[in-house]
Amino acid sequence: MNPVGAATISTLPMMSGNEHPPLDRPSERFRADLRTVGLQSAGGLRSPMAASAVRLRDDSAQRPLPLLSVSNLENLPDPEPAVDFAFFREPLKRNETLLNQWGEAASAGSQSEAWGRFVDDISARFFKGSRKQRVMDALMLCIDVLPPNRRADALACLLADGEEGMAAAEEFWEYIGLDRIPEADKDRVRELIRQYEIGM
Repeated sequence: MNPVGAATISTLPMMSGNEHPPLDRPSERFRADLRTVGLQSAGGLRSPMAASAVRLRDDSAQRPLPLLSVSNLENLPDPEPAVDFAFFREPLKRNETLLNQWGEAASAGSQSEAWGRFVDDISARFFKGSRKQRVMDALMLCIDVLPPNRRADALACLLADGEEGMAAAEEFWEYIGLDRIPEADKDRVRELIRQYEIGM
């Protein structure tokens, strides 16, 4: 045997099947790194704690916003006219003295001192600077606040007070109506409505 050949063979490093030959050129080492990264990525295990995104709905198509129907806006009921006189109506409900004053003045009649004093009193307290027509409108729209047995007298007094009272009754009687008049006074009120031609 050639001693040189034997020595040469014995000094060669032995490599197992799992070892890679050394790479001398940088380009070869770079390709090897890429292969290693690719293997790690392909063979990686998914963590059970990893969050997963689930699409719940398709947002690609925009949904139109609901629009209010124009017909619904046009069909809204008109506000009750009495709302415009809440500044008088609400305190009146809680003022027993003022209600009694109104009832007694209405019973005394439109030409009585009691009626004139009552109108002057509420004009100064609630209607400063307002025309008499506004005061009569408020009284007409508050007849239902009076005790039922006082309402026919209040209507009669307004009608007999003059053109402002008649104008108030003409405009707002439909919001009072016979339903708010006690049965015992309905015939009297019907006669007043005919006499002053309210709603005709």
